Amino acid sequence: MGVGTEIKLDYAFVADYAQVIDNKLTVVGASYTYVFTDVFPSTHMLSVAGRLRAPEGIDTVPLRIEVVPPNEAYTIGVDMELDHGPHVRPYDGKVGLLFAITMQVPLIAPGLYEVFLYVEGEQVRRLAFEAQAIEQHK
Repeated sequence: MGVGTEIKLDYAFVADYAQVIDNKLTVVGASYTYVFTDVFPSTHMLSVAGRLRAPEGIDTVPLRIEVVPPNEAYTIGVDMELDHGPHVRPYDGKVGLLFAITMQVPLIAPGLYEVFLYVEGEQVRRLAFEAQAIEQHK
């Protein structure tokens, strides 16, 4: 089942906090583009959240989220299988599959940190944020 025809990414974003409970997405501090830190290296708690729209009859959908820092110094990857939980209700022959993951990301240097989302092995979204020292922000 190709991502381009059957499964769609409705939305995705980075956030300070995100959690799915009872098929409801709770998010705080979503869609930022900058992170400030006192020093490098440092760490940052990052949540990635969103919703996939899939056919009602699908069993599971593989989702991979990767975080890549400037100069591709490392890659943090998280794999998950999204499925119909007890609170998922079909609509118009489709289901909305919510996801939220929180991870600690090493901020090794100032620059652009990219977050890639893959559904069924195909890249469907690129998100990004810039990490800067607080002194650069003043």
